[in-house]
Amino acid sequence: MAKDDEEKEKRRRKQFKRMGKILGKVWDLDASFQDRTADDTDPDVVLCLTDIGRRIDEQAYRLGKHGWEDFARDLGGVFNRHAKG
Repeated sequence: MAKDDEEKEKRRRKQFKRMGKILGKVWDLDASFQDRTADDTDPDVVLCLTDIGRRIDEQAYRLGKHGWEDFARDLGGVFNRHAKG
């Protein structure tokens, strides 16, 4: 593995570790944010904190600024959805 690839992988691991810590802190806020309801059938749409955790585990977020923006959009969408509901 080239030095650049090693550095990129190191940054990727650090980013996902930070995302996991953030998710861990908001996990305890309200259990209703954690799970989908029975009528939520599309598995590709982020609707709960569990979906965000799954995406972190799968490393589905891009590396760097764009990945953080995607993470923030998903996290904000979960809270917005539950605030309206």
